[in-house]
Amino acid sequence: MDNKNDLLYCNVSKQKIQSAKPILNERVIKEWFYHQRERTSIYYKKEILELPPFWTTDEILKKYKFVNTKRAWDRETKWLISNVIKNPSLSYDNKILNIFLFRVINKSNTLCSLDAPFNFSNMSLDYINDTIRNKLSILAYNDPNYVFFSAAYILGGPKMNFGSFLEQREGKKESNMVIRMIKFVFYNQDSILKGVKNSTTQDAVYNHLKSFHGIGKFLAYQIFVDLTYLNEFPFTEHNFVVSGPGCERGINWIFSNRDGMNSEECLFWFTKNQHMISEKYNESWDMDEVFHFLPKNERIYTLMDMENSGACEIDKRCRTKFNNKRPKQIYHYKVNRNFEIFNFFGDKNG
Repeated sequence: MDNKNDLLYCNVSKQKIQSAKPILNERVIKEWFYHQRERTSIYYKKEILELPPFWTTDEILKKYKFVNTKRAWDRETKWLISNVIKNPSLSYDNKILNIFLFRVINKSNTLCSLDAPFNFSNMSLDYINDTIRNKLSILAYNDPNYVFFSAAYILGGPKMNFGSFLEQREGKKESNMVIRMIKFVFYNQDSILKGVKNSTTQDAVYNHLKSFHGIGKFLAYQIFVDLTYLNEFPFTEHNFVVSGPGCERGINWIFSNRDGMNSEECLFWFTKNQHMISEKYNESWDMDEVFHFLPKNERIYTLMDMENSGACEIDKRCRTKFNNKRPKQIYHYKVNRNFEIFNFFGDKNG
């Protein structure tokens, strides 16, 4: 596993993690391993084998929407990797700026309609005010019900704070939310780049991103992880993590007693002890079996996987199974090729 220039155990106590003897919730642990195996199997059947639904007999996974085991498999992140990360026509600087912009919009359809990714180095305000604004108007005219932002992230912070920034900068209000995002990156591009490129540790990058008003803990960490997909970026996702609210709830399900560890240390501890835990609870967790369709060097379950799927999603699963509460989003089955699939559960958020 390549750690590039990572500060190991960044922002956590290595000693505490190595010496901790937490108490785990056995019924949750069994759900945890089952969920990770089954959710990975669903991805394999759906995306690799391209089989028709249903891809599981598990009623919770069949009915409700859960993120993929690995973040890079999610649809929007796939677009980012293909169109920004691996784009040979973009400079390293422009990749950083487009990553920042992508996560505060988080909807590839919107960006595609604007001919993104952008070359911020040669961009002008006239281009934003005229060309991009016109494209947005056409999109809204052609589809009055079009939603410009993804519902996956709560983006109220950037929408409000970026608007305040622009009002101070330009002396007038900018009503178009997408224009707000683009202009914010345009005006702050030098500051964004300087802070990212001059940071010597993972948490320094994260804290720099979080310093922009509107970018909270969750978004700053998501942007940091996106940056780790860049070959030129000096850090990886393997030695730094930030626990969000959903992740915190998942950790509380998993750990009956943390033995003094904070949330991030719990994520480190579980990731580093995953195979010991699987043996203790007699759970199958062979990476060559679970991730059999991946290249050999990618058959690992990382710290980011634990934050993204391991903690947040186990909270959703356990609330559904043990507390009779359902996740917000029901999975929406669509017509796919020659297979006629109906959404039996009918939910506009699917």
